[in-house]
Amino acid sequence: MGEFEMMSKRLAQTGLYDISEGSGVYAELMSYAVGLDLFFDELEKIRRDIFFDISEGSEVGIYERLMSVCNLDKSAEGRKRSIMSMLSVTDRDFTLEGIKKLLGIYNIDGDVSENGRYININCRSRLSESEEKAINDDIQRFAPLHTKIYVYGAGQ
Repeated sequence: MGEFEMMSKRLAQTGLYDISEGSGVYAELMSYAVGLDLFFDELEKIRRDIFFDISEGSEVGIYERLMSVCNLDKSAEGRKRSIMSMLSVTDRDFTLEGIKKLLGIYNIDGDVSENGRYININCRSRLSESEEKAINDDIQRFAPLHTKIYVYGAGQ
C-alpha cells in the first residue's frame, strides 16, 4: 500500500474530508504521496546500504574501493564474505590462529609461522607478484605496528 492509500484511508475514517477524485484534498494528498514515496524509497536504500550484510551487489564494489581490498575470490558471495571478515578484524586477531582466520579474507590456504616479530605465511597456491604485493599491503594495514607479516606464494 502506497502513501496515498494509507493517508486517504485514515482521513476517510474520520468522515471529515471529501477524498473523491478531483477534490482539493485528493490533489493535496496525491502531491504529498509523491514526495513521501520518493523519501521512503531513498530511506530503504540507505537502510540496505548501511548494513553491509543485507546490502546489494553494487555496494560490495564501493566497500572494496574504500578499503582497498585485494580480493582473489571473484564470486559476489566470496567478495561480500571477504569484506565482512575484514570489517570484523579486532586486536585479538593477530595471534597465529587469528592470522589463519585472516587468510580466509583472501581465499588462500597456507602455513603460518612466527619468528620473533615476523609472521610468515607460506601459501599453498601460486600467487602472481601483483597479488602477493596487494595481499601484503592489505594485511600490513591491519597488523599491529610491532609486527611484520609477510605472505609468500607457493614456489617463491
